[in-house]
Amino acid sequence: MNLEADVQRVAHQINRDSFVVVLIDGDGAKFGDEFLRDPIGGAERAAIRLKQAVRENLRDTGVGQDDIPILVRVYANLNDLSKSLRMSRVIEYDDEMRLFAERFTNSRADFDFVNVGKGKENADSKIRRMLSHYHRNIQCKKVFLAGCCHDNGYLHDLRDYTGSAENKIVLLETTPAEPAFRSLGFPILRFDDVFRSEPLGNETKHSFMTATIRPRSPSIPLGPGPIARPTQPIQKSMPTPSATPITTSVFPPERQSSTPAPTPVSASASSPTRSSSTPEQQPAQPPRTASVISSGNGGTSISYATAGGMSDFQNVTVKAPKPKKQPKVVYNNADGYRIDQPTQHPPRTPAQSSYQAKFQAIKPSVFCNDFYLKGYCKWGVGCDKTHDAELTGPELAIHRYKARTSLCPAGPYCDDYDCYLSHHCPRQPCTRADQCPFYNTKFGDLHLTKEQLQATTRWTQGSDLPDHLN
Repeated sequence: MNLEADVQRVAHQINRDSFVVVLIDGDGAKFGDEFLRDPIGGAERAAIRLKQAVRENLRDTGVGQDDIPILVRVYANLNDLSKSLRMSRVIEYDDEMRLFAERFTNSRADFDFVNVGKGKENADSKIRRMLSHYHRNIQCKKVFLAGCCHDNGYLHDLRDYTGSAENKIVLLETTPAEPAFRSLGFPILRFDDVFRSEPLGNETKHSFMTATIRPRSPSIPLGPGPIARPTQPIQKSMPTPSATPITTSVFPPERQSSTPAPTPVSASASSPTRSSSTPEQQPAQPPRTASVISSGNGGTSISYATAGGMSDFQNVTVKAPKPKKQPKVVYNNADGYRIDQPTQHPPRTPAQSSYQAKFQAIKPSVFCNDFYLKGYCKWGVGCDKTHDAELTGPELAIHRYKARTSLCPAGPYCDDYDCYLSHHCPRQPCTRADQCPFYNTKFGDLHLTKEQLQATTRWTQGSDLPDHLN
């Protein structure tokens, strides 16, 4: 009798302290744009909407206690998530995502938005550990898992829970789930009024098409085409007993006939054709010569003297390939701070005096930084700064160094590839103490340690995702 009472008491205690949990991979499941764009009020509304959606679903599953606690745990790399949302124009500033996470955490005692920091598997490993923990907990009645269906990363782990008698796991689909998840047998729900249902612009999956290789038409010559437009056969002067010019074809040797009888080949601008006259019928021609001269721009010019005389010629210029322009890059450290390239004080040269003379001559105006350091100014002729002073290369180096002594308004979160300002103190080491303009900023003390100056990611202009350096 006492044993039955103990069982009932334990069962009552379990049911009284039961709860459900929502585990969200924040890198895979993003809250709706309308919430993220209003981080203060949006975080509160997102929390309410999520709680209501979970509770409505619980009524249909037998876990019908209206007061059952709902725990929410969101795990995400806030730095990379913020940058992806900004690059997709969901938010304007990275701080908006950080503020949303903070407000979401403070909206309910049982809600947490956890920044897992750098690392591709950080959020995944925490979700897996929490899933295992709550699945074993007999007081946990349901586990809602969001953000796991967009790729197959969680597929292997979820297979371990298939066929479980507890039937605890519910999958929340945000972006379309991979087909393999539907074969697991777990319920799959959508909370479209809570989460974003479309991937971000830089998350679109790309399909690669296989190029079809077409056979080369047999009518198209396989050898190199003509490089000039002579209408007479190219002749090369060689000393022979009869002083008769020897005709040489412009095609490769393997295309020339080994017999002396064929008519000469004329190289025209179109396909090769045969001449209607024979060598005996053609008038005597002066020897045709070819010379190779420099084109003056790194290429070569091949000049063919034609039969009409040395004054009638055509140049074919082979230009040297232009060096490929290197894309611009921005480096960030493990905290997401922008890391500047080291700078050095310009050497003491006459350019120092000439720069100062020009600087004084334009006062009270100043040099336009955008015009001189970026190469363009969006204000054009309407700019109130000087554009027409000519600065030499060494003078520009001095002006660039002076610009690097100023703090960028965006601070360490700047992502402008053309930015010429500094994003942390450029002096290593800095001896100005609290007099340094990088000491007490709205971003805090921007004197970085040696470890903080180590770049961990590289953003390349034109690329949507960073390169991880270590």
